Amino acid sequence: MTLIAFVILTGLLDDKEADEAVRAFRAAMKSTEVSARVAAVSELGKCRHEKVLKVLATCLIIDEKEVRIQAADALGQFNVRKPQVCGLLSDALEMNRRSPEVESAILKALKELGEEGALGPAYRYMDDKNSKVAEAAIGILGVVRYKASIEPLLKLMKKLIHSGEGYNSGDGSLDVPEDEQLRQRARQLQAAACMALQSITGEKWSTSEDWESWWKKNAATFKVK
Repeated sequence: MTLIAFVILTGLLDDKEADEAVRAFRAAMKSTEVSARVAAVSELGKCRHEKVLKVLATCLIIDEKEVRIQAADALGQFNVRKPQVCGLLSDALEMNRRSPEVESAILKALKELGEEGALGPAYRYMDDKNSKVAEAAIGILGVVRYKASIEPLLKLMKKLIHSGEGYNSGDGSLDVPEDEQLRQRARQLQAAACMALQSITGEKWSTSEDWESWWKKNAATFKVK
């Protein structure tokens, strides 16, 4: 058998396997049990074929959140057509705005893919009100390591310094009380931003002030290794 014939035959076999996986998936998705549909998505995700991509992408925006989360997890493991997968996941984010759990799963999948195309969603969601969503977005920046991510991370850390501390107008008319939940969010996101900066730069600074000082000295010459 020639090399060309072997490649063609292998492709046909892969296509057949993908078609069979999709047929089995569609049958399993008729179940009324959410757990069965989650299992169907998981099983389909094992077939890393481009024919499976659009099927899984559809699962990101329909059905129960458990199904959508499983679809995101499955797509995050793809090793073919990764830029296309990244685009499908990014497109699904806006349609899941009312489901932070799904948003977090999608952002974690983008992190797993490690594609440059994940940076756009990361920048948009890195200061999300939901701390888990924001933390997942920040995590992308520590994996997709770009110099352009440093200043947004520094700006976020600085913004979070006094978050949740409250303030007093002086006459009491605009008093805002302390908010422990906001402070906890600030601590969580500052830690995530610090880890991302350490990954990008190789430096070990921890406070916003130390990072700012280091960046002023090194911004012009710094290159990601």
